[in-house]
Amino acid sequence: MKVIPREVVKRKHAASWSKEIREMRHKLQLTSLQKSFLVGTILGDGCLTANVGKKNFRLQVEQSAKQKDYVWWKYQIFREWVLMEPKFQPKNRSWRFRTISHPDLNEFHQLFYQGKKKIVPKNIGEILTDPFSLAVWFMDDGALGPKRKGSTFNSQNFDFADNQKLRNCLKANFGLETSLHKDKTSWRIYVLPKSITLLRTLIMDIVLPEMRYKFPFY
Repeated sequence: MKVIPREVVKRKHAASWSKEIREMRHKLQLTSLQKSFLVGTILGDGCLTANVGKKNFRLQVEQSAKQKDYVWWKYQIFREWVLMEPKFQPKNRSWRFRTISHPDLNEFHQLFYQGKKKIVPKNIGEILTDPFSLAVWFMDDGALGPKRKGSTFNSQNFDFADNQKLRNCLKANFGLETSLHKDKTSWRIYVLPKSITLLRTLIMDIVLPEMRYKFPFY
């Protein structure tokens, strides 16, 4: 994957950052691609955090060190929203970047959060409609299923009812047959082997080559 570097000018004063953030916030507006990306990554590993004044929210992306290229791929989608390139975090051995806080992200927080806890919106069927969203969620949370016969979405952060909403959405919007597997006290979504060909057709061209091991028989 080719990464286009971005030059970042070091600033000595916080006021310089504040001015640039205000200017960026005024100019920026979410694109359709960015909205689809947000749906997928909020269901997965991405999170929205409040700024200091708790008026607006920012996107934070953080992945393990071995997924550095994936973080940079995500960065390219939101690079105009980011003041600093992804940085390695020695403590967690991960790569991370954050966008500026922005009112456009507040809507996504209202949809996908209850307090600090992620939830699945009641109208998820109207939101999770784009294969790009599905691909991002799969790259974030997808994994090989038992005995390499299917794939799973590691959706354990959501309760049983929310997982059922997601299953219904996957069936209605993408035609994917799934079941729920219990993982100790939580649940994850298992894409049945008979739907793997369809899943591959829907998202294979979007999924990065280094993430395709999550499909069986790749």
